[in-house]
Amino acid sequence: MRWIRLIVGELLLLFASVLVFRSAWTLLDDYLGKSNLWLMLLLGIILTVVALILLDYEVKRELERKQSAEFWNSLRMISLVLSVPFADL
Repeated sequence: MRWIRLIVGELLLLFASVLVFRSAWTLLDDYLGKSNLWLMLLLGIILTVVALILLDYEVKRELERKQSAEFWNSLRMISLVLSVPFADL
């Protein structure tokens, strides 16, 4: 049941984003005119690339944090097994 709610939520989000994108595109056409479509396309591509770079950077940082936390947890476990005092970091 949880998966069905998740899929329905994703589909609703996808449909809503299409409506928002379509209305934003129509407003830009009215505001900037149809002669600037190439400019808007270029701007959209540049913004997409910047957003993907930012997302990639954040995902890499999160993975590094997770690996660092796993390292310190394993070091604490080893110190517990060996009964060697280990300061909390």
